[in-house]
Amino acid sequence: MIPLFSLLPKRCAFCGKVIEADSLMCRNCEKSVSRIEKEICKKCGREKELCSCKKSANYYNGIAAPFYFEGVVRSGMHRFKFRKSPRNAEAYSVEMASTVKQRFKDITFDFITEIPMTKKSIKKRGYNQCALLAKGISEKLDVEHKENFLVKLYETKNQHGLNYSNRKGNLTGVYDVVSPEDVAGKTILLCDDVSTTGETLNEAAKMLWLYGAKEIYCIAVARLVPFLVLTLC
Repeated sequence: MIPLFSLLPKRCAFCGKVIEADSLMCRNCEKSVSRIEKEICKKCGREKELCSCKKSANYYNGIAAPFYFEGVVRSGMHRFKFRKSPRNAEAYSVEMASTVKQRFKDITFDFITEIPMTKKSIKKRGYNQCALLAKGISEKLDVEHKENFLVKLYETKNQHGLNYSNRKGNLTGVYDVVSPEDVAGKTILLCDDVSTTGETLNEAAKMLWLYGAKEIYCIAVARLVPFLVLTLC
């Protein structure tokens, strides 16, 4: 069956404006998106001049994103997650794949997987946006996509509504691996939509690390800028 959204006019993944079929975004958004372009800190994924992580310990080896989570990027991600715009994944995955090639160019990945959602949440939203992103990246990088490789064991409070301390405890023990035997010795690319404090990716990476993953790298559409992180603390 042909997806309904594929029959509709293509829209900008950030503002929703109708665009040409071969475009990823409208010209206005292309000029205004907040790109992460300079050399980054691999620990936090931000440009080094904006790094505020103090090289904190993580279970992943590196993280990167094409954009900062502000302006039209923030609007586009809200539409993608909460206003049933799965087609946005097409544009985002192109940008994410390009970022992986640039930031992790010397890394050979065994497979890519995504941050999971509970069945209840997927039913409510209609799709797992992170799985759509991972699938798109997989196709562009020619890396195997293991969908539903991680599982979310129970519902948690929304991360964006919690301060930093509560975010760290909110996800403890919430993820597990479906096939632990497929993890040992592997180099894995872990996909999320937006990384704010990095706790979601870190908790998921912890489970992969516990089961023996060799290296874990993370990719997101957008990374929160430091001053916004501070407002969450």
